[in-house]
Amino acid sequence: MNNTQEKMPHGLIVLSCTGISKVFPICDVGASWRVLFGKTKGKMFTALNNISLSVPKGKFVGILGRNGAGKSTLLRTLGGVYTPTSGKVKVNGQLSGLFEMGGFGNRYITGREFAKRTLELQGAKRSQLDKLIAEIQDFSELEESFDQQVYTYSTGMAARLYFATATALQHDIYLVDEILSVGDEHFQAKCWQRLRERFTQGASGILVTHDWSAILKLCEEAHILEHGTIVQSGRSDKIVQMYLKLPFPERGIARFCSTNPERYVLQSGKDAELIFDVELDKNVPIDFGYSIELLQIGIGWEILLIQNPTPLINSKGTHQVCIKIGKLPLAPGRFFLNMFLATPREPGSSSAYKVYDSLTWTLGNGIELIVEGKKRSSALVIPMTWQAVN
Repeated sequence: MNNTQEKMPHGLIVLSCTGISKVFPICDVGASWRVLFGKTKGKMFTALNNISLSVPKGKFVGILGRNGAGKSTLLRTLGGVYTPTSGKVKVNGQLSGLFEMGGFGNRYITGREFAKRTLELQGAKRSQLDKLIAEIQDFSELEESFDQQVYTYSTGMAARLYFATATALQHDIYLVDEILSVGDEHFQAKCWQRLRERFTQGASGILVTHDWSAILKLCEEAHILEHGTIVQSGRSDKIVQMYLKLPFPERGIARFCSTNPERYVLQSGKDAELIFDVELDKNVPIDFGYSIELLQIGIGWEILLIQNPTPLINSKGTHQVCIKIGKLPLAPGRFFLNMFLATPREPGSSSAYKVYDSLTWTLGNGIELIVEGKKRSSALVIPMTWQAVN
């Protein structure tokens, strides 16, 4: 791989590939005989086809794709596990690959032995080993199991050992393959915290996954991979919209009026009113629901406020609706208001709503909320009173 530094208009590029393709032979009954007699031609499978992308220093780039899209093959080709059939890969810095669980090699070694061998391969100094291994044992929470053989581990235990070891040293570039979706919520939170620590120290990387929410949390830029080919590239929220391919509701007997505001400006801590119009073509009951969500590209996506579906109106015509939120608990910032109109559902019923109309950022038509006021450290401010108890 070429370690020559490369500069682009937006800064240093730490990892890039140009026109890489990866082709594998398809093994069948006659494949070994063809190889034996020097006849290498046979059925081939193109796993990657003319892939080009780049990773700026200090940024993570996302790759979204379904199972079989070629995500793992791409990551291994970028990481040097596979040699590209054609094209070039350039790496400017020390690289660590966090591929899916199972890359332990000899599963009869203990967790401690695995950590030691991996650290030595990564170039850790001998004087650092004891401290780093102790940190790995602590982070993985394996306790006495740390000195048991890896083959005795559950999937969750193996995940904790693998991630703790792969991220023990600070690297310049991380290649992350679905690893953040492994383990319980507690461990996933630790993974995110560890990666963000590395991120704030200047690390860069690529995250390949089918979990679109993970892309929003870590990546500003993303690509969609289908059948080994990049089919879409751009800002991660736009890529998520394309990836989800959510169908627009067929605008039926109820709809939000096209003249409604696309943005509201509100004051943090003040009573808020969101006024809009709804049209009905028939005298039918309609349920209305909404949520307010925080979407910060490369940082996170959270639902902050949500209103369960509630009866709205049942008469034909155009109606004005007002959402009232007392002492708006949102801190200053940019949020999205998502709303929907649907048929009522019987209490206790598990049947799906029939949605007549929907406004949401995942469809690209969400309503922007700009909240102004005094800056706060959190996005949501919950009013609270307290008193001392003797």
